[in-house]
Amino acid sequence: MDRSSVTMRLRQIEVFYAIMTTGSLRRAAEVLNVSQPAASKVLRYAEQSLGFALFERAGGRLVPTREARIMLPHVNAIFEKLLDLKRLTDNLRYAREGHSISIGCVPSLGLSLVPRVIQRYRAANPGIELTIDALHGPEIVTRLLNRDLDLGVVFGDYQRDGLTVHHIAEIPLLLIDRERPEGGGVALSAIDPARYIGLSENDPTARLLDMALEETGFSTSPSVRVRTHYMAAELVRLGGGCAIVDALTALHHPGLPRPCTLSPPLGIACTVLFRADHALSQIARNILALLRNELGVDLAALAA
Repeated sequence: MDRSSVTMRLRQIEVFYAIMTTGSLRRAAEVLNVSQPAASKVLRYAEQSLGFALFERAGGRLVPTREARIMLPHVNAIFEKLLDLKRLTDNLRYAREGHSISIGCVPSLGLSLVPRVIQRYRAANPGIELTIDALHGPEIVTRLLNRDLDLGVVFGDYQRDGLTVHHIAEIPLLLIDRERPEGGGVALSAIDPARYIGLSENDPTARLLDMALEETGFSTSPSVRVRTHYMAAELVRLGGGCAIVDALTALHHPGLPRPCTLSPPLGIACTVLFRADHALSQIARNILALLRNELGVDLAALAA
C-alpha cells in the first residue's frame, strides 16, 4: 500500500487539531482562516487516507471518535514541536546583537543571587540589554537549545547533547525546621517523616535527597511535595513542617529559623549551561565571573 495513503498531511493534522481544541468545524475554520467547506473537505480527505472516522456527526455536531481521542496526545506533541520550531526560527530571524544577553535561572537563584549579579553588571555596564527569566531546569534546557536563552543557571548538571555544562560551586543542602531553632548538625535518620516537606520528583535536588533518605531507611513518602525550594521554605516559615533546601534559599528567605547542617553533609552543584556550538561572549564571561564572586559571598556568610 502506498504509504502516502495512510499518512496525515500537516494541513489535515491542523484541521483535526483545530476541531479538537475548538469543539466545532465552524470555529476551527475561523481559527485557520479558511472557509468551513474547505475545512470540511480537508477533514474528509484525512479520514479517507486514514481509513477510519475521526468524528461522528450527531445533531449537527462533531463528536470525536475513540481513535481521535487516542491520537490527540500525539498531535499535541507535534504542535509543541512546531511551536519550538517557530521560536527557533524567530530567534534566528531576529538574532540578538552583541550588546544583549538572555539568562534563565531556577527560582531559588532568582531570589537573591542572580538579581545581585545583574545589578552589579548593569552598574558597571550601562546600556546593556538584559533579559532574565525564572524557570525550571528542563524549560531552561529547551530554551537554550532553541536559542531563546544565552545562559542557564541551574542546580544539577543537566548533561544534554548540544550543551556545555560549567560547574560554578557546590551548594550545601540544609534542614530548616522551626522545632530546631538552635541549628547544628542533624542526621537524615533524625528527621520526622510525618513533618517532612519534599521537593518535586523532577527536581535534581529531590532525586539526590530521595536516594540519601532511602539509604537511612526513610521510607515514608512525603505527604506534601512542592516544585520550588522557595515554596518549601515558605511552608516551613508558616509552621507546615520541615524541609531540606539549598543553602541560598535558607540564607535569603526571610523569617526562617537558623538552618541545620546535615550529617553526613549533602550538596548540589550550581552550574551554568550554554550551547556547545557557541563560544561564550564577553558579556557572558563577565556575568559568569560575577556569579562566582557572589556565590562566594553567600557561602562565606553561611560559614560565618
